[in-house]
Formats: sequence, structure tokens, C-alpha cells
Amino acid sequence: MKNRKEALQAALSCLDETSLLDLTRKLIAIPSHHGLENPEREMAAYLERFLVEAGLTVCRRLTAGGRFNVIATLGKNRSPEKTLMLNGHMDTVGVENMKGDPFSGEIVDGKIFGRGSVDMKAALASMIHAVLAVKEAGIPLEGQVVFAGVADEELWNAGTRDLVARGPRTKYAIVGEPTGLRIDHGHRALEWIEIVIRGRAAHGGTPERGVNAIEKAGKLLRILCDELLPAINERTHPITGPSTLNLGQIFGGTQPSTVAGECVIRLDRRWIPGESTESVLDELREIIRRLREDDPDYDGDVRNMRDMAMNTVGQPPLLTAPDSPLVRRLSEALSRFGPSPRLGAFPGWTDGGILSSAGGIETVVFGPGDLSVAHSDREFCPVDEVIRSCPVYISTLLDLCL
Repeated sequence: MKNRKEALQAALSCLDETSLLDLTRKLIAIPSHHGLENPEREMAAYLERFLVEAGLTVCRRLTAGGRFNVIATLGKNRSPEKTLMLNGHMDTVGVENMKGDPFSGEIVDGKIFGRGSVDMKAALASMIHAVLAVKEAGIPLEGQVVFAGVADEELWNAGTRDLVARGPRTKYAIVGEPTGLRIDHGHRALEWIEIVIRGRAAHGGTPERGVNAIEKAGKLLRILCDELLPAINERTHPITGPSTLNLGQIFGGTQPSTVAGECVIRLDRRWIPGESTESVLDELREIIRRLREDDPDYDGDVRNMRDMAMNTVGQPPLLTAPDSPLVRRLSEALSRFGPSPRLGAFPGWTDGGILSSAGGIETVVFGPGDLSVAHSDREFCPVDEVIRSCPVYISTLLDLCL
């Protein structure tokens, strides 16, 4: 090809929108939800066959979590500065709450329905077809594009942690979570935290002989709501947005007629640069210490719910400058194909945090669909966004890897 413009036109001429939607529907039809023994097994096997038949170099690799990643590559890989990863997870949340067939992939009123449609099988299909369009156009990439279909994003991120540990590494990465075709160049870190308050069980008729863990937990909750939450709400960052704490679960006791011997509180804590896993845990431990000073019967522990020995990477923040090369190239692609470029912060957490903070890869989140319908009882992805995302992936791929 003489130039990028010619290469782009050649690749776009090879993009088959019908095949793109067919692949999206096929991926939705393959169950890969949590609750299965190995959620991604069938889907990984299917993608391996599909990508091999398409002529890509493909590896289906077992991760440390005992589940499979599918990695496909295209390009000469002569320059590490011209490498891009298109990253998407193959697993989904469960299907118990869904209305209708969760694997139908039916298209109604311009929407494609089914579990994983927006989170994130439509993006997987679009990314794959972007790579295939470049291959079918015969465009020789000086660098390399890596498609990574990864495992276990919905829980502990074994798939992308494995990529960071064993490669392949790239200069740039796009994670295809649903952003409504907005470029999200940052998000907060995430920790799930469990606080266990211990009391002493006793018969409900003689409560003075026990120590009620639920009552003790109430003291903690008051401090969390009255002191810690207001302090956390004042913390913010120009890329990630504000720090947050959510009281997600509380349970304790065994029955009404027994003094509760234990109460458990579970928190979702989204932290920002300037904070850390250690500082987040320490400020909760400090509250327990204060309560223990005032009450000798107070007994509680704070722990991180992830296995910090097995998962040392954690779930760190994503931080990419708004004027970075990747953001600029994506913005230029959106200017060509629409909608108008918009930048933001992703409200949830993604594997982009691992690629960015642990992998040192310039990363953004960009994909079709609305995050608010992910995990819902009627999950869907707009067909027009699936179709519009693919030329944007193609254009960005060529700008970065040619």
C-alpha cells in the first residue's frame, strides 16, 4: 500500500457487516457464564478454530486460573513501538435473572439481545473482524496487532494477569468494554473488603451473657457513614473521577433467639491515585482500633477479599493521558466515522487497569453499547454501534501498526 489512506480504504472494502453480526450472534449463543465448571472452555475452543481457519497465528493458552485465553496475532512485529492489543473477556455473569432465552442473539428493533451481548461479545466480534479486514486486504503491518480473548474478567482477572506475566506485551491496548463509543482513558482501582466483627453468642433470653456482634457492627457503620464516607467523597482525580465506598453486604447471627456471635460487612472500595490498597485497608483498621480503645469487648478484623498471595497485581487504576498517541488516533478515527470524539472515565473497573498499571501499556476502554444494561435481565447491544465500532478499530489499528 502506498499510504495509510489507501490501506484504510482497502481494509474497509473487506469488512463484511453481515459476517460481523453473525459472529456476534454465534458468540452470544455459546454459554460462557459463571456457574459453569469452566466458563470459557467452549467459547475459547470455538474462537481458536475460527481464527485458525481465518489464517491468523493463534494460541489457546491455559492460564494460572485453569482457564483459557485465546491469542491471535497479525503483522511482522519488527517494531515494539507499533504494537496494539485488542483485549476483550470471554466470560459473562450468570443468567439466572434473565428474561427470555439468554443465548438467543435475536435482533429486534435494532438491538441484539442475549447474555454477554454488550459485556462484551459484540466488541469481541468487532475486534476480530477489524483484524480480519486488515488481513484480507493484504496489508503488511510493520508492527503487530494482538487479539486477546481473555478469561475470568468478571471475578479475578486471571486471563489478563496471565498476559501481563507471560506476554505478549504491546505498546498500546484497547479494552472493548461498553462505552457507547466514548474514549474512556481512565478509571478507578477496585478492592472488595470484608470486615468481620466478633461477639459472643448467648441465649436470647439472657443477652447480658453475650456480646452482640450486630450491635458492635452498628457502631462501625455509624463511623463509616458519618465520618469516612464524607472524607472519601471529597477525594477526586482529574482522570479517574471521585473515590467511592459502597456498603454492599451485611449479615450476621444465626437466629432471632441467639445473641449474634459474628457480623460480616462487605465493601466495594473504588480508590484513586494518591490512595493505595494498603491505605484503604489501613483507614478501616484505624476505625477498628479506635472502637477497641473505647470498648474492651470490641473485636474485629479487616481483610482484602482477593487472595493477595495468588493475585499480587490486584485491580489497579487505569491512567492514560488525554493527549496520548492512542487517544489521539482513536479520536481521529471517530472524526472519520462518527460519532464525534468524546473522552471520559469508565465508571466500572476493567482489565485495562492491569494492562496500564501493572503492564505499563498505554490503554483505553472503547466499545459499543451502554454499560447500564450489562448484567441486566434484558441485556442488549445496539446493532449500529457494533457496526460503527469496527471501522474505528480498523483505522486505529492501521495508524498505530503500519
